[in-house]
Amino acid sequence: MEISQLKVNYNWVIDQTPSFVFILSLNVFLAFTATIGNTLIIIALHKLSSIHPPTKFLLRCLAMTDFCVGVIVQPLSVAFWMEIPTAKWRIHYLTLGILSFTFCGFSLTTATAISVDRLLALLLGLRYRHTVTLRRVRCLVVCLWLVVIVISLVYSLSSRVIANSVGFVLLITCLFLSVFSHAKIFLKLRQRQAQVRQQHVGHEQANGGGIPLDIEQYKKIVSTIAWVQLALLFCYIPVFIFLILSTIVEWYKVGSIFHASALTVVYFNSSLNPIFYCWKIREVREAVKTTLKQIPCFSS
Repeated sequence: MEISQLKVNYNWVIDQTPSFVFILSLNVFLAFTATIGNTLIIIALHKLSSIHPPTKFLLRCLAMTDFCVGVIVQPLSVAFWMEIPTAKWRIHYLTLGILSFTFCGFSLTTATAISVDRLLALLLGLRYRHTVTLRRVRCLVVCLWLVVIVISLVYSLSSRVIANSVGFVLLITCLFLSVFSHAKIFLKLRQRQAQVRQQHVGHEQANGGGIPLDIEQYKKIVSTIAWVQLALLFCYIPVFIFLILSTIVEWYKVGSIFHASALTVVYFNSSLNPIFYCWKIREVREAVKTTLKQIPCFSS
């Protein structure tokens, strides 16, 4: 966005000190939980061998992105809000805007990529492991990073209408692909279960459409990423509403309490994801417990 044209509302910083203190304190707390939680998940995923390497790589990328939100983005957001009453806020806002869109956008696209990966695992059958390789997934991640970085620069440096349009396109595209993938997975699994009941087959060999994978492990990962994306949806709703309001009315005020609250809810998603990993994937939960037991203060 054109920084010189931004309208800033920092009255709440002066007139609503309790709200200001609460927002800052909450972001400090969430930065801590996102950092610790995602560090444990990254370590746990490194120890696991039961998850297919390309899928595990995508999960690790998602956890690393959430880790960066806690370590980099949230401290910057706290610094930005503290500098709003001064002339330094413009530099902080430009940096915060680029990094926020980059990391949050990559988190969104990575979660979408995991959904598509799970759909391909179901549809390709025996061909999945030969088609979806670790090398190809790494190339995909690099491409996603480049695309998100370019979009974040456009979002942060272009006019308000263009910036919001870019944000809408990215969000809607990811949500559409995620919903489509999960709907297709749900229907395909129901179809396979119906076939098994009708044919009374003890096991299935693929002729191109079977499921040559650990179905329980598959369901765990699908369930986990479904919860991750549901959390993404709810956490992005406030900022989505903020973008709509800033597009159709002259209401765009950087630093307002609604702007701060919407960003805080987005950042909160980075603290939620480790909970879903531990809740839905038993192997990750056990690896996290093992890691915690190795820390002196938790070993007792």
